[in-house]
Amino acid sequence: MSDSDTDEDFDQFVDRMSDLTENDSAQNRAGEEEGDGSVALEFAGGPETRGLRTTATSDSLGHVTASEGLSVRRGDHQIIGYVRSDTRDALRLGDYIQIPYPGRENEAHAELLTEVIEIGYEQRADIDDKSDIRRGIDGETIDERQYVQAAELDPIAIVEGTDEDDLERSTVDRVPKPFTQIYEATGDAFLQTGLNLPDSGPFVGHLAVGGERHPPDDPLAFQLPDGTGSASTPAIYTHTLVTGSTDAGKTHFTKNLYRQLATDQTYEIATTDGGTEDRMLGMVIIDPEAEYSGLGDDPNAGDLPDDVRRRLERQGIEVGGINTGACGLHDLQTFAPVVDGKTTPAINNIREFGVPFELVRSNPELIMPFDPEPPTREAIRDCIRSYFAAAAAPTYDGFIDYLNDNEDALQTRHDINQNMWRGMTRRVDKGYFSDVFDSGTQSLTDISNELFQPGRVTVVPVNHLGDPEDMEMRLVVMAMLTYIVENKLATDDPDPNVADTPLLLGLDEAHEFLGDTSTVQTRSIVQSFRRIAKRGRKYNLGLALVTQEPTDIDDQIRSQLRTRIYLQLEEEIAEDVPIPGRYAPEDLATFSQGQAVIKAPNVRPVEIRGLNHPVVRHD
Repeated sequence: MSDSDTDEDFDQFVDRMSDLTENDSAQNRAGEEEGDGSVALEFAGGPETRGLRTTATSDSLGHVTASEGLSVRRGDHQIIGYVRSDTRDALRLGDYIQIPYPGRENEAHAELLTEVIEIGYEQRADIDDKSDIRRGIDGETIDERQYVQAAELDPIAIVEGTDEDDLERSTVDRVPKPFTQIYEATGDAFLQTGLNLPDSGPFVGHLAVGGERHPPDDPLAFQLPDGTGSASTPAIYTHTLVTGSTDAGKTHFTKNLYRQLATDQTYEIATTDGGTEDRMLGMVIIDPEAEYSGLGDDPNAGDLPDDVRRRLERQGIEVGGINTGACGLHDLQTFAPVVDGKTTPAINNIREFGVPFELVRSNPELIMPFDPEPPTREAIRDCIRSYFAAAAAPTYDGFIDYLNDNEDALQTRHDINQNMWRGMTRRVDKGYFSDVFDSGTQSLTDISNELFQPGRVTVVPVNHLGDPEDMEMRLVVMAMLTYIVENKLATDDPDPNVADTPLLLGLDEAHEFLGDTSTVQTRSIVQSFRRIAKRGRKYNLGLALVTQEPTDIDDQIRSQLRTRIYLQLEEEIAEDVPIPGRYAPEDLATFSQGQAVIKAPNVRPVEIRGLNHPVVRHD
């Protein structure tokens, strides 16, 4: 048979099937009008398809096929959809598809929500397409009708009910019927129920497919659980990771997320006086690049057009600087740590504070940014205890003077030999300790009621102290982290400003401070964070860690970050990251700015897209 004969036969087959479809539909419609009980058969969608109702509002994309198997099983499924030639251009990897089930007596209407995880072509017959003389391969026109397009569908959940306000989600335990029509899932209520998305809470981004917001006309908001309704634990206490490479949009994304948390919502907290109170969230943001003070101001002119602002506000998205009155009772204050020889950042209305040596009383590890031998470590601790017992107004310089003035007595009291003494004093007598401790006119402990309070967003820029590797910056950041965690964990006389405030601790460049355990100082803080990360709700402390090196964060801490947001990542980094869902490292490497994969507690990993515009000032 010639090529032209094959093409002619195929065209006749397509025309004949089209005629049959039209005739069957017409006959069934006529049967309905005559009341003979016939069921409408519509291949192009509609409220009734092969006797199966659907809540989908779109036309059918094709149908379920069983030609290569059709099954659901524990942990694995095989559902393939045949995609009609006139709908193929619309289908994308990651699209959400719904498939109706046959009705059951005395049971709610049910449909299966699935995701497209593979799309491919298969030959209809023994056709050779390796020649340019074949029909349809002329450089301008491609005849796809010679091929079948199939989509592998991954079941997500069964959605039961037809009333948008009363849908329920259940585990996939039924196989759809062969030839059942498949539809793009675009209904908000259907998607929200099937994906188990919260219907209230802080806005993170919009549901997306292939980088485009979904559904296209009215994208669905992805919100974090806020502890209301069926969400028993607010997402802030289950901890958040935002990761992405340089220029992936981490700061833009994170600023918009922080702004959504600055609301009048309250959180119940057990206070140190034995009672309970509902208090607003306090936020402390450690800012190595001095980027987050802009949270207090409106976006720069032109960054947020008026029509976009109005649209976001209609959607319930928080817009406007924290200090502009746009967010109710929250306010923002920038506090810069003072270090001798370092110039405070030029930020409007900035306040200063110093790190008191007093913190070393209960945290001697702060002056051990090294890993001494155990006898030396104990000698340092013994001398610190002796100094604080003797000093009325302890300072770092006073501690060094105390060591110099009481060398013989301390060696005798604590059984320290001369070699150990020299090793100890050499380690604790450092210029950067003197520069950091006790600088400025007011200390962290003096103004803790201002740094840590419900409704306050405290931004602590540390870029003026150098790079994260510089000892001044590391010591200041470690002192701040230690103070917060110590007073959240303490059971004996904690600072009530920390203990009695629901806190979110935001830490940019988190891998620089919560990964290394090679020194006593870093090991101590990592161990404390491991403890608090496991019981965030108990201690009313949530973590928001931002990094471009997620694998450098301590494994035990990272495992407790239950809301994980992956923006664009270089492939070599993404290869070592446990990317949720079915996304591969090469997928993340090609993401555009603001495109992300998110895994939140009790929610299937999905793709989202953050806002294109900043809702606060973003320079």
